[in-house]
Amino acid sequence: MKNKTVQDRFVIISLFLLDGLFFAYWCILAFYSQLHFDDLHFLWKMREMSVFDFVKEMYFSRSGRFVGYAVNGVVSVVTDKLGFHQLWTLFYYALGLGVCWLVIKDIKLPVTRMALFLGMCFLYDLFILTNIDFPVFFWLCAMSYYLGLPMACLLLKYLNMRNLNGWQWAVLLIITVTIGGGSEAFTPIVLLLMFFSGVYWWYSKGWNVKETWALAQVRRIVWVAVVILVLFAVVVAAPGNYVRMSDTTQFVHPVGLLGWIKAVADVVVMFFYFMAFYIPYYLIVFFLAYYLGAKTDIVLPVSKGKMVMGIAVAFLAYLILSSLPNVYLYGGFGIQRSYTHIVLAMMLSVLTIGFALGVEKKPEKTGWCVVGGMVALSVIMVINIVKDTPSARAYSKAVDERIERLCELRGKGQMEKVVVSPLPIPYTEDPKHLLLQMFGKDTPRPVLYYISETDTVPNEYEYHMKRVLNLDFDFVLDESGFSDY
Repeated sequence: MKNKTVQDRFVIISLFLLDGLFFAYWCILAFYSQLHFDDLHFLWKMREMSVFDFVKEMYFSRSGRFVGYAVNGVVSVVTDKLGFHQLWTLFYYALGLGVCWLVIKDIKLPVTRMALFLGMCFLYDLFILTNIDFPVFFWLCAMSYYLGLPMACLLLKYLNMRNLNGWQWAVLLIITVTIGGGSEAFTPIVLLLMFFSGVYWWYSKGWNVKETWALAQVRRIVWVAVVILVLFAVVVAAPGNYVRMSDTTQFVHPVGLLGWIKAVADVVVMFFYFMAFYIPYYLIVFFLAYYLGAKTDIVLPVSKGKMVMGIAVAFLAYLILSSLPNVYLYGGFGIQRSYTHIVLAMMLSVLTIGFALGVEKKPEKTGWCVVGGMVALSVIMVINIVKDTPSARAYSKAVDERIERLCELRGKGQMEKVVVSPLPIPYTEDPKHLLLQMFGKDTPRPVLYYISETDTVPNEYEYHMKRVLNLDFDFVLDESGFSDY
């Protein structure tokens, strides 16, 4: 921070150490990660067809997200060529940080760029750690979900800038295509945010249509919205959507107005239920923002009370509107990884509220609260590394040994069914699970990865693994849990 005090130095040192611990944790978990059954599916598919044919097949049989499937196809091809997948986690992590940096690097704050970058890394790390479905970050075909809101924020930034240079136009084009053809659930939310941006410019010109259209920002918003709408229509019109939605056991739509109200209420309550267990983590974010706000000399446009209320109402509206696609598709909370962008939106809301409340306050005590919180979180991360590394290693080693054994049997011409030992489950700890245990509640133990496992009869994972390894025999679990090796 500029004109650093003793507190500032401690905050920066704490951020640096904490970011380092997070990075070490991600590297360890990335190194020991294994492919999920969807990843295996894409892997063997890409050995048999081109990326275009793969996207075409998925478009007509599963989903219209053609950009997402194209990315998964390319990732699968590269993974197969390299012979390993572990670096993709760190690639997506670096990409997420890069997008976030492009969003915030021009913000004028009384901090050095290094301090701003360290703070951004901390927020992104906490976003990953406290997400509703933590293992998704290590699921190769789902890592892109963590890029949703950062890309939307960068899109809005470039749309509302007066002038763009060449590479900014290129990034804007990439993000436009990615958002338009990547998600039928998130794209409408981005379009809505763009609409509000356009309304703001219209308001700034006294609701004069001619003067508003003369603005380069407004014309840019309109044309990008048109492109996104066209791509979104292509996604929604996909025959695969309706083939997949014919599975009425997975896709249950609300019935009637009361059904919709109940489903939306369930989403809101469930979201805050999950997030409540991470309040201590978000308090660190709050105090960090409060500390930063206290060191600025800005003047808020409205009273603090109105600003806090406005942010809270805006986030609640964002949560409800963002949940509507899942409510329609799943009749409730739905696929939890779809809520990655809502978790980040909540963190940004906490950050903004903390900053606003800190304005015109004294930072002295708050600075030590920030340092204390980061020290406590550093201890937690050290415990995570110490406890989770053996768990991840044991799981990864068991998967590798099984694959090695199956390949040996393939080389010997094995044709009969083989019984294998069950994989160890890579358990971890989680505040929600630990707290509920204290009150005698029996909840599933959280895991580091979504594990894919065969069963006592061949299942989907077993089928995909057979295709990847070119096996002529089934491998199943013995009901007693012992292997016939």
